[in-house]
Amino acid sequence: MKLTEGNSEYNEGTDWERRYREGNAPWDHGKSVPAVAEALEFFGKPRKILVPGCGFGHDVAALSRGGHEVEGWDLAPTAVAQARELYAEAGVRFDVRNLLTAEVEEDAFDGVFEHTFLCAIGPDHWRTASDQFARLLKPGGLFFAILFTEMEEENPPPWGISADQVRELFSPTFEILGTRRPREAFSRRIGEETLWEMRLRG
Repeated sequence: MKLTEGNSEYNEGTDWERRYREGNAPWDHGKSVPAVAEALEFFGKPRKILVPGCGFGHDVAALSRGGHEVEGWDLAPTAVAQARELYAEAGVRFDVRNLLTAEVEEDAFDGVFEHTFLCAIGPDHWRTASDQFARLLKPGGLFFAILFTEMEEENPPPWGISADQVRELFSPTFEILGTRRPREAFSRRIGEETLWEMRLRG
């Protein structure tokens, strides 16, 4: 499947808010993804990091505990409200924002942590997301992604993305530093994910 330019007007009414209100969020494990540990190794020194599509904020809080200044964005107000309640003492910021349509301040972040964002928005919107990531990051900014490159796709979302699609999407603006299987994963995702470490060119 080739990537398309898609429609940047991503529908903020997509059922994410309804699903959070109804408690129908099976992607939430009640804790941060195990590969946060590898992201902390990759990011290294304290940085300002964005987590798009942060849901209940578990990854945001884990990155903050690792010494980083972290913002979590999600288009679902219910998810953001819950994240603020869960992690009120964590010193992190949660905003109701859709990365695809938000007015983005350029060079605002040193790093981006991507976990279950691209798989939620689908291929029509990947190009817009990649462009927004590049705008948000400072030159040389770091991008860490956990992507479903080995997933059998049935009735998405989540959408899988092949390694070739990842390279097509990111290599024009990002240097791909490495990719590998995570050392640890949630049980139902074992064998489906790969980690991607990148740096914004320029």
